[in-house]
Amino acid sequence: MARPLDPLGFEDEMCPVCKSRKYLNPDIVFVFNPECYHSMCLNCANRLFNDGPNQCPHAGCNKTLRRKGFRSAFFGDLAVEREVDIRRRVAAVFNQVEEDFETLQDYNNYLQMVEDLTFELVNGTDERRRQAEAQLQAWEAEHRQDIERNKKAGREADEMSRKRLAAERDAARQRRIEAIKEAEEEKRERVRSREMELDNLAKGITTTTTTEPATKVQLKRRGQVNRVAEAAPNPAASAMATGASEVERLSIRGLKEKPKAPAPQGPYDPFGGMDFAPSRYKLHGGLTHPLIEKYRLDRQHVAGGYSFDDFAARALYEAFAGLGVFVADEKEAGSGSGIGLSQETTMAAGIAAVDDADRMDLD
Repeated sequence: MARPLDPLGFEDEMCPVCKSRKYLNPDIVFVFNPECYHSMCLNCANRLFNDGPNQCPHAGCNKTLRRKGFRSAFFGDLAVEREVDIRRRVAAVFNQVEEDFETLQDYNNYLQMVEDLTFELVNGTDERRRQAEAQLQAWEAEHRQDIERNKKAGREADEMSRKRLAAERDAARQRRIEAIKEAEEEKRERVRSREMELDNLAKGITTTTTTEPATKVQLKRRGQVNRVAEAAPNPAASAMATGASEVERLSIRGLKEKPKAPAPQGPYDPFGGMDFAPSRYKLHGGLTHPLIEKYRLDRQHVAGGYSFDDFAARALYEAFAGLGVFVADEKEAGSGSGIGLSQETTMAAGIAAVDDADRMDLD
């Protein structure tokens, strides 16, 4: 069974010139030329093109290739390699940004045009590729100044980004150096403290009789170490601390009162507390009717999740809906508001039609 080729007909496992395969020679290196994207081994490329330009040895290809154009593929599929090269070339020409357009819609239309042109260059027929290539060249000639300006702005942005990353790396390296120095200083401090304790023990001096403490309290935070001198109790300092605590308990006039936390609110009610429970009747479960008993056992009605309790609730709602409506009062209200009999009839007919439509939908 023949090994299938990729969609564009590229052969990346066998050299079309010397017929060498990567399976038999794992050290073979394949290269290709962006002019036609036909691959061959490196030895054949050097042998055929070192003396000057030559025609592509692939059958049916009439492209003239040069040795300096050959390179190794970054992707395993040459179709992907070709698409990436085309997109890189199109992006170098269509390099405008959103700030160059008046509205977001104009920028989106510009991006859509670029993507359509790229698709034609990648997957279009020969005629469409020639048209897209002509459109690309025309755009490049017409907007050459804008393209150069955007390239310059892009290079400046890349340079600023590189400088920022370099500054961040230098700052991180400086922090590491400082942390190493602080760790070494702490280690030396511990060694000095230990030697002092051993000297005091050798001289018979206990720590309780020394006038100065042998150790210091070290407070270490991120990036810095603050050492507090004289950890021994001081009567004057304790008195000052006591006085400060007494002052802190006193109230100070002129300060704004702190806002109190709002009272907790209940869950959000979109109906504003309205009660939709029926007031004229009470619905009990298990209501039956002879006309609907046969449907309770019908699988076509039960399987869809239809609830016969909803049917009973709707029937009772429609039955009691008009108990609080008086026709005479409604007529007086309509005549007082300036609505004629014909308009009332039209409105009533429209409401009835809507109710009938809703009823048909629900049925």
